[in-house]
Amino acid sequence: MIERSPLPRWLPRAFTGLVVGVLCAFLWWNRGYIAASYSLRPGTFGLIAGLTVVSLGVRGLANRLHFGPLGVAASTVDWVRLVTVSSLANYLPFSAGLVGKALFLRRVHDLSYGQFAVGQTSLLLLIVATNGVAGLAILGLGFPDRLFGVVGAGFAAMTAAGALLMLPARWRQLLSARWFPFAANVGPEARRHWPWVVVCQLGILLLASASLQLCFSMGTGMGAGMGESQVGLLACGIFTAAAVLARSVTVVPGALGVREFLVGGLALLTGFDLRDAVVASTIARAAEIVVVFALGGLFAWSLSREIAVSGARAASED
Repeated sequence: MIERSPLPRWLPRAFTGLVVGVLCAFLWWNRGYIAASYSLRPGTFGLIAGLTVVSLGVRGLANRLHFGPLGVAASTVDWVRLVTVSSLANYLPFSAGLVGKALFLRRVHDLSYGQFAVGQTSLLLLIVATNGVAGLAILGLGFPDRLFGVVGAGFAAMTAAGALLMLPARWRQLLSARWFPFAANVGPEARRHWPWVVVCQLGILLLASASLQLCFSMGTGMGAGMGESQVGLLACGIFTAAAVLARSVTVVPGALGVREFLVGGLALLTGFDLRDAVVASTIARAAEIVVVFALGGLFAWSLSREIAVSGARAASED
């Protein structure tokens, strides 16, 4: 019997170590600049953490609107707990957040894994397309010279992802018959809620952009960033809209390092300083980790109890 090489199992860990190591090395290399140019004010950090909490609340509402038509009768509070725990679990290897979310909805709300796959995929496409449209709009308003460049092309590609949600009914039936028989359940009832999901996503984008701008404001040189020009809300909107793509990098827990350098790259392409963008994004990440780990640990305990109760109830009915 031929033994399989253990190398593939180590590749995700190696890639994670590389990305996180590069981020740590980058911050260490620029430690003198950070110490001289940034003032990490507790009040501002607390405000960023507060905006993160509100963002989790809006995410919970968006999930409730999207998954409700699939038969998930959970309250907004339940969804806030679930998305928070899912965000916490995403810092574990191999997209544990998605696995935990699917498991909870299956055990407690009897949502099949096939229905979850279709619902989660359509939600992700909706989020990517919304951020793509927002990115193009922001470029047109504040950075029209970048609209027809690499950045504009990237947001156009994100917008095009939404076309998969608008396929004719005949095509959707063919796709669902081949891949997900449950895709037929994502029908008119679910689609009626999509405009509200888009509104929620725009709210999340605004909250994240405001948080990132506050992170830039900790730079002591210009009050709104240390680059050649001030990093305002529009620029932060571009960075944040593109950062949603980091969710697709599931091999790195929490896309740690990936999102920071993605924001840095967008800053460089739009005429801002890469170094400040990475530092600001890292501050935002620190606030997110504090909130997600604090609330996620508490919510994980309560959700695990619900799973246990639901399992005991099912066993007794059998």
